Amino acid sequence: MDQNASRRRGSGRRRITTTADDRYLLQSARRRRTLTTRQLASQLTASAGRTISRQTVSHSLHEGALFALRPVVCVPLSRAYVRARFHWTSEHRSWTPEQWGHVLFTDESRFNIQNDSRRTMIWREPGTRYRAPNIVEKDHYRGGGLLVRAGIATNGRTDLYVCVGGSVTAVRYRDEILHPLVLPFIAAMGTDTIFMDDNARPHRARLVRSYLGSETIPQMAWPARSRT
Repeated sequence: MDQNASRRRGSGRRRITTTADDRYLLQSARRRRTLTTRQLASQLTASAGRTISRQTVSHSLHEGALFALRPVVCVPLSRAYVRARFHWTSEHRSWTPEQWGHVLFTDESRFNIQNDSRRTMIWREPGTRYRAPNIVEKDHYRGGGLLVRAGIATNGRTDLYVCVGGSVTAVRYRDEILHPLVLPFIAAMGTDTIFMDDNARPHRARLVRSYLGSETIPQMAWPARSRT
């Protein structure tokens, strides 16, 4: 008895899309990467003259190595910003782990309080996360959320600051973050500590610079529009 099994020609579910349909879907998804399966199905249905489901669209795109994934989100960078980043990295590329150990890095993040159902998905191939077509530039946060801030260093981290009741002004930055959180941590790290924060307007206000100067806290120069 022959124990070998093989699939008979013509068996299985009949394929709904043609080669031309698959090519159309891939081209459309690459041309406008934020199109949804519903939109693509509607377009192909109108073009082909027969009903195409969202599941069929997903299957076709997956066969073509396109998957719906979240894009990288970054702030828009001009050539001047890119040059500033390159210059900064060139200046610090030879720093030793010991030198970096004297830096207190601080940054903030915003978390959505409510579920954001409008978050964008894009069609892209695996391994192409940081290619230009797959990056979404976003200048500002929109909508409500919870703003938190903290600092990290080689030997530890600061307490977490949660912003309650409005935005962080220069006065709030000094009185609610620098004085109670940053200053004690830097004092524990030692006098050779370098303080890093970004170039947000409240962080570079005159009263903030004056406060840091009075406490003899050196600041690390940081290129504009750069994340920690």
